[in-house]
Amino acid sequence: MNLAIRYHSIPNSPLARWDARWKLAAIVVCVAAIAALDHLEPAVAALAAGLILLVAARLPGRWIRLRLAVFALAALPFLILLPFTLDGPGWELETIPISERGLIAGLAVFLRCLAIGSFALILVGTAPLHQTLAAAHRLRIPGILILIAQLAHRYAFVLSEELRRLRIALWVRGFRPRANRHSYRTLGHVSGAMLVRGSDSADGVADAMRCRGFDGRFHTLAEFHTNAADVVSCLLAILLAAGLVFWDRT
Repeated sequence: MNLAIRYHSIPNSPLARWDARWKLAAIVVCVAAIAALDHLEPAVAALAAGLILLVAARLPGRWIRLRLAVFALAALPFLILLPFTLDGPGWELETIPISERGLIAGLAVFLRCLAIGSFALILVGTAPLHQTLAAAHRLRIPGILILIAQLAHRYAFVLSEELRRLRIALWVRGFRPRANRHSYRTLGHVSGAMLVRGSDSADGVADAMRCRGFDGRFHTLAEFHTNAADVVSCLLAILLAAGLVFWDRT
């Protein structure tokens, strides 16, 4: 069984050299502050800050665009529905009223989602996952939660590869998905096979971990070193978050 994690290369940048503990704490504070924003202008500023940091992180443009598109797709229903559901002055599209307040609120939600996505990409794109998880454990996150996150990340790729093999097997046997009873039954069998194989894999991994002395605790060999730049960067990020919230409230 292949448990290899698919890491992308980490570009050399000031954000990549930032101590993972301070970086994680700063980004969590910034994300919490962005989620608490209500108005459009602070949301625009938060997105601008996130995009500037993404440029400073030197991450591949295509990698960023694809993932930001997922965040944009998740927030798109708010941008579409809120102008038609909130009351207030606005415009009329034939006989359908469009609220200006709803449009601004929907755009603010859309931009907040993109800003949160930008900071999340900074976190996962400037350090390997195992280093970020080790930093979370150093910040007193329970070890059981770290282990669950790490195993979930590993097995997402294992199950994805298993699903790819099943799709190839169906394809060479002439199966083409259609809106009929046979297709639904076949897809149900495939889902059941995935669940059974996943359960068998989990049992095998649990036995292997116990044979290797697993005691239920998270252990890591990662070492962290703090310098003045790490502390100053974290304080600046916290000040940015506090300034956005203060601007939004006033």
